Amino acid sequence: MNIKKYGFPSSHISGQNGTPARITAVHRGFFEIVCDYGTGLAGLKTGAYRTGGENLPTTGDFVLIDWQANGESRILKTLPRKTYFARLDPSSSGHGEQAVAANFDYVFLLQSLDRDFNPRRLERYLTLSWQSGATPVVLLTKADGTADAASYLRAVQTSAIGVEVYAVSAKTGEGLDRLQSYLQPGKTIVFLGSSGVGKSTLVNALAGEAVMETGGIREKDGRGRHTTSRRQLLLLQSGVMVIDTPGMRELGLWNAEGGVEKSFADVEQFLGSCKFSDCRHQSEPGCAIKKALRAGELSYDRWESYQKLHIEAQYADDKIGYLRQKEQRFKEIAKLQKTMLAQDYRHAPCTDSFICKVCGAPVSPQDMGSRHRNHCPHCLSSVHLDNRPGDRASLCKGIMDPVAVWARGNEEWALIHRCRTCGTLHSNRIAADDNEALLLEIANKPLSATPFADPDETDGAW
Repeated sequence: MNIKKYGFPSSHISGQNGTPARITAVHRGFFEIVCDYGTGLAGLKTGAYRTGGENLPTTGDFVLIDWQANGESRILKTLPRKTYFARLDPSSSGHGEQAVAANFDYVFLLQSLDRDFNPRRLERYLTLSWQSGATPVVLLTKADGTADAASYLRAVQTSAIGVEVYAVSAKTGEGLDRLQSYLQPGKTIVFLGSSGVGKSTLVNALAGEAVMETGGIREKDGRGRHTTSRRQLLLLQSGVMVIDTPGMRELGLWNAEGGVEKSFADVEQFLGSCKFSDCRHQSEPGCAIKKALRAGELSYDRWESYQKLHIEAQYADDKIGYLRQKEQRFKEIAKLQKTMLAQDYRHAPCTDSFICKVCGAPVSPQDMGSRHRNHCPHCLSSVHLDNRPGDRASLCKGIMDPVAVWARGNEEWALIHRCRTCGTLHSNRIAADDNEALLLEIANKPLSATPFADPDETDGAW
């Protein structure tokens, strides 16, 4: 047995007491190891690890052991890691991490092209993969089960910035040849994905033999059965090492702020370009994020995912700081609510004058013909101020464009406004001084592009 075949770097040997070994699997209370003397089981030297001075070993870790040929060896020290993958421990109530794997070169992130495909979950995997320090690679498995794998590839490539994405099939061999550049002797690859995505089946296909037990899909809910019960490292005949992991549907972020930045490079490019350095990207003027959303340079789905994962990572990194920030935010909201209560127009008329944010025209309450002025009479645009008419409770403050006209029950016309920022639709009564030509143009817009006529007909016949 040669520990160097398992990727052990010679730089770890100098000045160290003990036998170099690598963790190949983790069980409760003991570890499977491989070293120059062979394979075996080892426990922790309790004094060194109980004080917290040493990192608890996980699959893939290089350690120093006190080798015992006829019994259980002792792990003396965990050697420095070049990469490390951890997630929030589901059993810790949000207060601890769970080690997944260490000392790997690539992270193969697997999602199958069936009911398991979930872009939001993939974003979580990518975030933690970047944080680990290794290179993530996305594999869309079971490509033989869909006739439209190309559309899935395009969907993933828009969110997996700077990551190679492949559609593969362990059953037919499709796409496996494109993975050979990663399968080099001495390299370690960790496989991550939910149960049923085909991790074990893919490992067998890459190994060219049945080295992993495989299972099927439960008919009841379409989810996979757990065929891998523990994280284990395997040395294939090609010299490449793989770490197969149990399926993880829940993947809480842990110490992943740097991973969020890399995974959401398309979002990060706009941050820091706002007019104000403390911009919250809500109602502040000169916000680069809002400008990118309106221009279509950034999708709302990506922005929402970034916000969610950024807050979660921030909480995991600094719980006390996050809670203080949250408390300050609540104080600001309470202050804002008091201000809005003083401007509650649900029962009192709104007779404010203002400058239209779209066309720049001054707007006064005269000649509006109703108790409330809720849009510009010149361009018919509005601002998203209300959740309910007159409450001034919306935090969005986005521009609302007039998109349609409809007739109320009393034959009075009303405008439909749609918010550019959040997409909310509001219905507002027209005012007496509204631009009649623009109202008619909006009302006639659907009739000018009817979908019923045959474009090849030139005589107007139906």
